[in-house]
Amino acid sequence: MSDYYKQTKQETIIYTIVWFVIFLAPLSEFLVNYDPEHPFWIKNGLLDTWVHMLFFFIAFLIHNHILAPMLVKHKQVTKYIVGCVVVIALFQTVQCIHKPNHQPLGPHPVNAVELEPPPPDGPPPIHRHDITMFILVIMMIGANLGVKTYCQNEEEKKHLAKLKEQSLKQELEYLRYQINPHFIMNTLNNIHALVDIDPEQAKDSIVDMSRMMRYLLYDSDNHCVSLNSAIIFLKKYLNLMKLRYMDTVNINLDVPSSCSEDVALVPLVFIPFVENAFKHGVGIGKPSTIDISIEHKDSRLLFHCHNTKSHAKHEYGGVGLSNVTKRLELIYGSDYSLDINDEDDSYDVRLNLPAKCPEDFKPRTISDKTND
Repeated sequence: MSDYYKQTKQETIIYTIVWFVIFLAPLSEFLVNYDPEHPFWIKNGLLDTWVHMLFFFIAFLIHNHILAPMLVKHKQVTKYIVGCVVVIALFQTVQCIHKPNHQPLGPHPVNAVELEPPPPDGPPPIHRHDITMFILVIMMIGANLGVKTYCQNEEEKKHLAKLKEQSLKQELEYLRYQINPHFIMNTLNNIHALVDIDPEQAKDSIVDMSRMMRYLLYDSDNHCVSLNSAIIFLKKYLNLMKLRYMDTVNINLDVPSSCSEDVALVPLVFIPFVENAFKHGVGIGKPSTIDISIEHKDSRLLFHCHNTKSHAKHEYGGVGLSNVTKRLELIYGSDYSLDINDEDDSYDVRLNLPAKCPEDFKPRTISDKTND
């Protein structure tokens, strides 16, 4: 059931209960003041009251289903005002023609006298009853319009919130899928370099890459993965990189041997930083060092990647790093920290994020800050 029909159903139930209570109220007075000696007069008074309530109910139905939507949904102010004037005029005309008996719903006095003198000649005077009915119908229309406007505003807020959430989820999906081609491109370049150096190792690397592709296609399809899965993927990636760079780079990896499956994080969140460490920190024929550590501490995940630079001046960033910072902000909002220290001879990344992904994950709006 859509939000619109759900809201309309709730509104109809409320109106039904209110009007049921209104129509039931005169019956309670009838039962309290019931006099067996004058049953017909009391019954006539009760029916007369219900007839006049019926006029209100008809005016309400016309306003609720025809006039109010003109103003609230279609913004047709002129048509709404003209319609309200016509309905109120017809209502007042009917009320004047069918004025109720002004005697109360109670025992008829034995020697009752006529309470009102016969009307004088000329135009009938405006009775207090007419003014009361006019005020009541105006109040009813105003209350109905207020409720209708409130319900419409709430419906529009929910609709806009849903559209915004869908838009942000699509943006998040786009950012996530953008990582896969970026990673595959770098990995294929590594295997291409191995083909000339060691064909057998290149074959093994292709097998490892196929297993990593399975992770990219299936495991990373979830918005969160276990830390164990992320570490296994990271180790496979580092093994692949070691085959390419041989002894030119010293890689130090310090990660937990095993973690609870409840410890989860965003897929591929560490890989762009490690990719940058190899891409910009390793030079041909020049010894380099890459230190990577992951720590689970106090319901937080602490990731640290430090690498020496192959060139004193090199601009970091690109698709991978820019992508991952946006994804972090979409998912974790302000509940994460990313500190990057770019020196002439080294590059240092420290990432602190929750050890569990939000169960009721909803993407957040990206702010204007840049972490590239």
